[in-house]
This record gives sequence, C-alpha cells and structure tokens, in this order.
Amino acid sequence: MSGKIKIGLWGIGRSGWLGHLAEIDRFPEFFEVVAGCDLIKERSDKLVERYPGAKGYTDYKEFLADENIDLVSVATYSSEHVKHAEMVLEAGKYLFLEKPIGVNYAEALKLKELEAKYPNKIFIRHNRRFEAAFNHLLEIMDSGILGEIYEVKLCRHRFQLRNDWQTIKACNGGQLNNWGPHLIDHAIILMQSPIKEIWSDLKNTVTLGDAEDHLKVIFRGENGRVIDLEISDCVRIASPVYTVYGSRGSLVSYNEKEFEISYLEPSESLPPKGAKSESPAWTSGYGGEIKLNYINKTIPVAPSNGAKMTDIYGRLYKAIKGIEKFPITLEQALEIVRVSDLIRSQN
Repeated sequence: MSGKIKIGLWGIGRSGWLGHLAEIDRFPEFFEVVAGCDLIKERSDKLVERYPGAKGYTDYKEFLADENIDLVSVATYSSEHVKHAEMVLEAGKYLFLEKPIGVNYAEALKLKELEAKYPNKIFIRHNRRFEAAFNHLLEIMDSGILGEIYEVKLCRHRFQLRNDWQTIKACNGGQLNNWGPHLIDHAIILMQSPIKEIWSDLKNTVTLGDAEDHLKVIFRGENGRVIDLEISDCVRIASPVYTVYGSRGSLVSYNEKEFEISYLEPSESLPPKGAKSESPAWTSGYGGEIKLNYINKTIPVAPSNGAKMTDIYGRLYKAIKGIEKFPITLEQALEIVRVSDLIRSQN
C-alpha cells in the first residue's frame, strides 16, 4: 500500500464522530476518510458533508464491498464488535477496533483465531494509553524520587444522569465496558507485576439505566503493590485523577494538567529499621524524633516522549506502513477483557 491510507468509519456515533474523526484529522498527510457507514442515514450524510468526496452508506455489505477502503475503524455497538471485526477482515481490510474488543472473554478470544488467520491486520484503539498525564506519571514513578511505590489510586468521577444505551445491561452497557477498559489497561501497566488478587464492587445509583454507574476495584500485585480504581457517574466532589504513594514521597493530580509532588531530598537517607520499646518523653509527640527534609513542587504535565491521547492514529499509520511496531497488542487487550470478566463474576 502506497500513499495515504484510505479509511472507512463503521459507526458514526459519539465515539466515531467525536473521537475517531478528530484523531484522524490530526494526520491529514497520512489518512483520507473515503467512506462512512451508519444505520442512521443522517449521520452518514453528515460524514460526506464533512469529507467531500467520501461515500455514505447505511448498508454494511455495500460499505465493506467498497474497494477504495484500506482500513475500517469499527465504532459500532459493543455487542457487535467481534462480529463486525470478522466481517471487516473477511472483506480484506485492515481493522481498527474500538473498545471493548469483546463483551466477555470467551467472545473476545475469537479475535485470537482471527489474528492467526489474518496476521498483521488487527489493531486495537486503546487511545488513552497515550494520555500525556499517564505517560508522565510512569516517568515519575520510574525515576525513583517517590521511592518504592506501594499504592496508586485511579479515579474518574462525575455526577450525571445518563440515559443512553451504555447504561443498559441488555446492551452490554455500564462503566466496566465504558471507561473500564481504559483504566484497567492503566492499572495493569502501573502494577508492574502480575495481578495476584482482585476485589470489586459494582453499583447502580443515579443513571437511568440498570447497569453499573459506580465501579470500585482494588488490585493487589505479586509485588505487593495496590491499585485502587474508581469510576463513577455519581460522585459530585471528585477525588484526584491520580494519587501515588511511595516510600519517599507522594503525588497527586486533580486535573491531568499538573502534578503536586512532595518527596524526600534525594540525599536524605532513611535510617535502618529498629524502633525503641521504652516509653518516649511526655512532650515528644507522635511523629518521632527524626527530622526530614522534603522537596515540594508543582510541575506541569509534560512527558518527555511528548505523548498525547490523539496520537494513536499516527502510531497506527506507522505500524501499517511497517515503520514501527504498534504498541498495543491483542494479548494486552484480551487481558483487559479477562480481568473485566473476573470483576463481573464477583458481583
């Protein structure tokens, strides 16, 4: 394939219109939107209006038969992702699949069979892997200034009365399939160890459907690290998006634009373990006699790799063209679905 990659978008809803197309538009030198397919004709008409020369379809068979399409981005209903993925591959196209890649692990494993049958054709859109704050957070943790990381908290809080299909169990809605894949992906990476234990609680509170709108999961890794994950549509006063606890300091971020960090001076050495069993002085207080020196600062989010959430189509282009390996593997995406099944089984 030479020149621009020609894209057909299957599903022109919120994710397709507001997500995929905005990301594609960042790379006009790499991609050309040549077609769109949606059951609602008004939506395919709008895509043609946005991209003059593109074709709009309501019939998926005609859409998939369009020989001008190199790559199909699937942004249809969650329950249709695996079925539509197979159709795209059978039509001889590259596949870019929206999350969740399957509504359960057994279904998602079908993609493993398809990968063997259609090698180097399947790509997964976990776009939040490229969030600037997430990438910078990893850098800070790896730098060692916070010491040994023993707990990380991930939160996405809001208060909203959703009433769309993504709040309905029968439509495979709920936060486990909505925000869940993104933050479970983050949790697995931040754990830096295989997961040993999972505890979870799913609740339906204020949204108008019957699926979970409040999701709490606690992971414990084989390395002892705890990841506390919370996604909610019913928290009015939001917790920090990121909180990190380490043996030498802590970090918080409320807005993903800056980090507040407090940590021990790098030259500060902690004494060896060994407490005193005798009674302390009456006036000693409870903080101990050792005085520590800290560095306190607020820094802007600016990862050294320059990552942005909208980078994903640029990375996709380079992978299809053989310039670099795509950083999101099917195995990683399958693990997210497997973990999601374990969470669901507890509730």
